[in-house]
Amino acid sequence: MQLGYGTDGKPYVSRYEVGDLVRLRVNESGDHAMGKAGQWGSVTAVQDRPGGLLDIQLAGYSEGKTSALQRLTGISRSIVIPCGPSGAPLDLPARYRSQEFRSSGPQAHQSVVVNTTAAFPAWAASLIVAGCTLILVVAAGIAAKNFGLL
Repeated sequence: MQLGYGTDGKPYVSRYEVGDLVRLRVNESGDHAMGKAGQWGSVTAVQDRPGGLLDIQLAGYSEGKTSALQRLTGISRSIVIPCGPSGAPLDLPARYRSQEFRSSGPQAHQSVVVNTTAAFPAWAASLIVAGCTLILVVAAGIAAKNFGLL
């Protein structure tokens, strides 16, 4: 899935991809509506038009593998939220360096992200680097003295 951030900094899903896990947050509406809030599964297809509709495989996820309701088709992105492998809704991360998360399948739905908001301020990082440099210089001086180089 690809994340975007609003002007207020709140994250949102800008695009779902095949293999992403999603959960219906409300009941599907319409004449042939079958999806109910809380059902979840894997995205099997995404239409490429703006607001692309999703096809979701429910069987093997929130429904049994032999369930009568195997999949939902043409589901609006507006009624789904991302979820984890157990179907629990995911909290979208705050702004990070990378705004794109890829999944290689339902079992490998993981992301590695670096949170830039929790990093040290520049002055603190420079103090850490200076301290480490001083320790290395002192250690090198002691080693040189012990080996008779000084």
